Amino acid sequence: MATIPSDGSPMLGEHIFSAEDAAFEKRTLLNILDSIHESILIIDAQTRVCYVNDSYLKMFGIQREKIIGRHLAKFEPLARIHEVLKTGVPLTGDISHIHSAQLDVCADIVPLCQDGRIIGALALMKNMTELVQTNRELEHFKQLSEHLQNELASKDDLPPAFRNVLGHSKSFVTVLRTAARAAPSEASICIMGESGVGKEVVAEALHYSSRRAGGPLIKINCAAIPENLMESELFGYEAGAFTGARAGGKPGKFELAQHGTIFLDEIGEMPLTMQVKLLRALQEHAITRVGGSRPIQLDFRLITATNRDLAAMMSEGSFREDLYYRINVIALTIPPLRERREDINVYASLFLEELGRQYGRTYRLSAEALDLLNRYYWPGNVRELKNCMERAAVLTPGDLVDVDQLPAKMKSGGSGAAAPPPGRYKLRELLERTEQEAIESALRSCGNNRSKAMDLLGISRRNFYQKLEKYHLN
Repeated sequence: MATIPSDGSPMLGEHIFSAEDAAFEKRTLLNILDSIHESILIIDAQTRVCYVNDSYLKMFGIQREKIIGRHLAKFEPLARIHEVLKTGVPLTGDISHIHSAQLDVCADIVPLCQDGRIIGALALMKNMTELVQTNRELEHFKQLSEHLQNELASKDDLPPAFRNVLGHSKSFVTVLRTAARAAPSEASICIMGESGVGKEVVAEALHYSSRRAGGPLIKINCAAIPENLMESELFGYEAGAFTGARAGGKPGKFELAQHGTIFLDEIGEMPLTMQVKLLRALQEHAITRVGGSRPIQLDFRLITATNRDLAAMMSEGSFREDLYYRINVIALTIPPLRERREDINVYASLFLEELGRQYGRTYRLSAEALDLLNRYYWPGNVRELKNCMERAAVLTPGDLVDVDQLPAKMKSGGSGAAAPPPGRYKLRELLERTEQEAIESALRSCGNNRSKAMDLLGISRRNFYQKLEKYHLN
């Protein structure tokens, strides 16, 4: 603690120097302080700035007349010097962020005392911005490296195309392992899951892990094609088939998928009339162009995807039963992002890294922002998370993505943001969610002892293990 004597000795600054100070002593002392490489700041008991040296002006890019006499509390209310002024307890080697200048500094701060009372405080500061930024970047890459190592460790037994699919949660990797076993076969595969979970990415991995990897992968979004154009888009048309038809005709998507894979996304949106024609094409592995009469034999493998409940649609009569069993030889259900929260940081870090390369910056998430991401419900899944990170990268003034750059709907929900929106699920889905949560809770409360958990739940061993398999809890 620095003590200012009351016997007429020199004191610094407009508010601390007395009129009796010798001009020479004052000028000499100020010259010494201005020659010090570290930045010096002195405030009085009312937080008015009494003195700053030349190094301070250079570091903060400010003119002396713009700061002397101003109340530091008004333009830098979070400065640690206020704490020292209030408590009288010095701080040594304190690293903090100066918000008004976007600098990280290391400071030694001491109170200034006179006659036993605190009359001000002095801070001696070094610019640590580059060092702090480097440490943050190293920590970011360390975390990313750990995530990638976890990725490789959990999926090292999978084919390369599946190892490259991002995500290492147990439930997701279980789906990938099932897909990898099915990839070499010719069986039709239906990938189910909510919008944005990554069904197309899994479809690509299936294709590139099959014997058809050298052939084309043709993707069609059934929801994006008008009903009156769907047949010509899928099966092509002959010249003169309809007004405006291209001279010489046009091959359809199925023809383009010859010796490869055709991926029908949003298969649940296909009209019933088209479902009949699709079923015939799958049974005969042949199509007839619109306006044509000659069947064209084809060699293709079918993969479909949907976010609809096809079994319920089949019961309602809006999806053909025979087509359902034709396309659903092997079913893969990708869990939503909220059920594999350990993947949220992996996806967010990757998206921010990609955006950083695009914008020439190095983004990182604050602990508060990551906590909010982990508590949010993610109805739009990975697609929504990517959108959220792009928004944050555009809006953040620096490299640190904080809660201020996240959408307001995420912050307004608090812990309740993890609750499903009203009407999001049908009764069967709600019951399944409740059942899964009950099993997970029982396992946690019983220390993962399965015998005790099944006793607690009151279900048979066979039923218990069937549900473990169903919800990927093995």
